[in-house]
Amino acid sequence: MPRITRTEWQRVILFAVLLMILTTFPYLVAWRSQNEDWKFSGFLFGAEDGNSYLTKMRIGAQGTWLFTIRYTSESHDGALLFLPYILLGKLAALFANPDQPDFSTALAVTFHLARIILGIPLILLYYRFAAHFLPHPASRMLALLLMTLGGGLGWVLEIAGRGEWLGSLPVDFYVPEGFSFLILFGLPHLELARCGLLGGFLLFFNDQTWRGSLLAGLAWLMMGVCVPFYIAVLYVLLGCWGLAAWLQTRRFPWPLFWRAITAALVPLPYLLYTSFVFLTNDVMGRWSAQNNLPSPHPLHYLIGYGVLAVPAVVALHWVWRKRELPHLLLASWIVVAPLLVYLPINVQRRLAEGILVPLSILASAGLSLLFSHRKTWNRARIAVLGLTLPTALLIWLGATFSALHPSRPLFNPHPELAAMDRLNRLAPPDAVVLSSKDVSNYLTVQTDLHTYIGHGPETMNFKQKEQTVKRFFAGELDSLSVENLLKHVDYILASLDIETRTWAEDLNILFSQDSVTVYEVKH
Repeated sequence: MPRITRTEWQRVILFAVLLMILTTFPYLVAWRSQNEDWKFSGFLFGAEDGNSYLTKMRIGAQGTWLFTIRYTSESHDGALLFLPYILLGKLAALFANPDQPDFSTALAVTFHLARIILGIPLILLYYRFAAHFLPHPASRMLALLLMTLGGGLGWVLEIAGRGEWLGSLPVDFYVPEGFSFLILFGLPHLELARCGLLGGFLLFFNDQTWRGSLLAGLAWLMMGVCVPFYIAVLYVLLGCWGLAAWLQTRRFPWPLFWRAITAALVPLPYLLYTSFVFLTNDVMGRWSAQNNLPSPHPLHYLIGYGVLAVPAVVALHWVWRKRELPHLLLASWIVVAPLLVYLPINVQRRLAEGILVPLSILASAGLSLLFSHRKTWNRARIAVLGLTLPTALLIWLGATFSALHPSRPLFNPHPELAAMDRLNRLAPPDAVVLSSKDVSNYLTVQTDLHTYIGHGPETMNFKQKEQTVKRFFAGELDSLSVENLLKHVDYILASLDIETRTWAEDLNILFSQDSVTVYEVKH
C-alpha cells in the first residue's frame, strides 16, 4: 500500500474543500440574483436534465420508492431506478414540507449539499488512486489537478468561434463522464458512481482475499445503483484487464479471474433487474431507446484528450515493464476506451466513464519520464496545465455570467410558479398538464402532476408530441387532432404570450391569474 504523508492529506483536503466552494459560488450568485420576476431553478448547465433529477427527488419525497416517469402521459409501472435521488427526496422531506410551494427550493438545496458532500471524498479518492501508481507527491498532485480540473483544447474552439465544429460542441464542455469538472460542478449521482468505481478498484488492489473481492463488488453495486449500465462498462474493463495480464505473462491469470468473477457477481443482479425492467415495461423501454447520446466526430476526442494522450502513450512502456496487475488496468482502460465510445448503442459517449482518471495518471508518469530534470519537468507541467485548465475556467465564468442575468431555462418566472402551485392544490394527484416544453420541464419539480411533454428522452415520442403541441397552441390543428390530443390531457397551462386561442373556445377556465390561464379539460 503506498504511503501518503499527513502533510499530503492536509494539502489534498484543503484543495478539495476550496474546489467545492469554488464550484458552489456561481450557484450562490444565482440565488442572490432572484428578483420579483424570476426564481432560480438550481442549475447553471443542463437545466433540462437537472429539473428531471429534482423531479425524481420529489417522487421520493412523496413516500414512494418506485420511480415513474412524470414527463409523459402514458401510464406505466414504477421501478427501482434513480435510488440516490429518491433517497435525497426523502431526506429533503424530513426538513421541509413537500406540500408547500417552496419545497422546490428545498429540493435544489439538498441536491447541492449532496454534490458538495460527495465531491470532497471523490477528490480524496482521486488522490488515493493516483498514489497507488505514482510514488512522488508532485506527480500525484499533478494527476489530481488533471483529474478534477483538466479538459482538452475545446476552449480553443470556443474562443475561435467554432463551438459547433463538425456538428458538436467540444467534448470537454458537455461530456461529464469524460471530464470530471462537470461532475463536481453539478452531478452528485455521477460523483457517487465514480466513488464506487474507483473505491472498488482500490479494494480489489489492496485486499486480495475473498473479503476484498466482496467489498469491491459492493462498491461496484453502489456505482450500478447510480448508473446501471456502468456495470456493463466495468465488465468490459475487467475483461480487457484480464486479457492484458494474459498477454504479458503468457499464462491465464486464474487468481485474478476468480477474484474478478466474485466481485463482478455482486452487482450483476441489479444489472439483470434493470435489463428486465427495460425489456418488459414498454414505457421504460421506449425511454431508454430514445435516450440517444452519440459520440461526436473522432477529431473532437482527439482535441479533448490529445494533450494528455501524448505523455500517456510514453508511459505505456513503463506500465508494461512494471509487470504489476494494477498498472495493466490503466493501460487496458485507455486502450479500450476509444472502442467503447463508438460501440453501436445509443449511449456511446457515456461509455467514456472515468477515462480521465487513468489518462491523467499515465500523463503525469509520462511527463516524469520525458523530463527527468526538475526544471524541465516543472516547465512541462505548467505547459500541460496551461493547455488543459482553461476549459474549466470558461465553464465556471460562463455559469457565473448566466447567474447574474436571470432568464430561461435557468430561471423561471414567478407568475407561472404561482399558477403551478394553485393548480397543484386543485388538481388530483398525477393529473396530466399540457403546456410548452420549457414550462412543463419545471412543472414536475413544482407540483405532483404529470406533463404531456417536458423532457426529450423521458417524454414518449417526444419529437412528434412537441410538434403537435406547438401546432396546438398556434391554432394549426384541425378539430379531430385537437380532440385526440385532449384525450390525454386534464389541464392546460398557457401564458398570455400564446396569442391564438381558438383551441380554448370549448374549454372551461379553471382560473386565471397574472399572465397565466389554466383550462380544465372535461372527459
